[in-house]
Amino acid sequence: MPMKYEQSHFFNIVRAVAPANQNIAQNIADILDISINEAYKKMRGKSALNFNQLIQLCDEFNIPFSYQPDGSDSIIFSQPKSSKGSPDMLLYLHDLLKNLQLVSNLKKSHLYITTDDIPLFHFFKYPELTCFKLFFWANNTEGLNGKFDSSCLRQDIIDVASRINELYLQIPSTEIWSKDTVHGTIEQIRYAVEAGYLPDRELTVKILEQLRLCIVEINSYAVNSRKTKDPEHSFNWYCCDVLGSISYLVESKEMTACYNRFNTFSYLKTDNADYCSQTKQWMNGLVRKSVSFSGHGEKHRNKYINNSSSEIDIMIAEVAKNTWF
Repeated sequence: MPMKYEQSHFFNIVRAVAPANQNIAQNIADILDISINEAYKKMRGKSALNFNQLIQLCDEFNIPFSYQPDGSDSIIFSQPKSSKGSPDMLLYLHDLLKNLQLVSNLKKSHLYITTDDIPLFHFFKYPELTCFKLFFWANNTEGLNGKFDSSCLRQDIIDVASRINELYLQIPSTEIWSKDTVHGTIEQIRYAVEAGYLPDRELTVKILEQLRLCIVEINSYAVNSRKTKDPEHSFNWYCCDVLGSISYLVESKEMTACYNRFNTFSYLKTDNADYCSQTKQWMNGLVRKSVSFSGHGEKHRNKYINNSSSEIDIMIAEVAKNTWF
């Protein structure tokens, strides 16, 4: 592709990740030891960055550098850093917060999600539910170990999760769930209880009730087709019988990026234009096959919510009468 397009795209990413209070042109001039006039030329694509300058900016703004020759079939993906041994939940959340801040800084950004598990952003308003899900995911990579109790409720995790939830609510989104999306979390709780990893009856009921509150709140987003009072914070909710993968697609004026989640805490990310375009086409196809829950989709939405609530009631009744505890 022509230099002008590639370089302009690169500087769009720089603008998105740079602190809002910075004079970006002056910052670039300082980093590259050039005049501010030359910095503006490079930002507009009228003066080419040399390789060393590109590396300097990538290092300064923590932007991965990749190059794909025209006609190449290869696609470059990146993966978040992970600690050795058990996953570091706080590290994972900070990485998630950084990615959401990037999306929030983009112009006209929109987040598309296909998932058979409730998108974790929704959990982060509820401390016990948040910490249980992270506990389950962290331990499930190598088999559950230890027990989940009140000592697992770390304030640093709760604080970061709350910030992520607040940021997510401000980003317009479209979510395509499967018919079993809520069922998966209920089964995780049931497994943890039956296997003895969740030994506290009262805490178990609290987690289940928070799951119910989470679903009720998502329902309120769908009724109004927005997540906050601001109509810009739109929310489109769909249900599809068959999805096939958990994918997140960010689309904006400056860039697109696709995140394919696997192994709970891991994902592969790419901003390859062709791959992102194919992913968007696939998601659009799913929407056409889906039932809409937003706005006027009251009948199907209420059925979905009521079925989920009934499942939670059944689980709470099992917890109340069972001798697991």
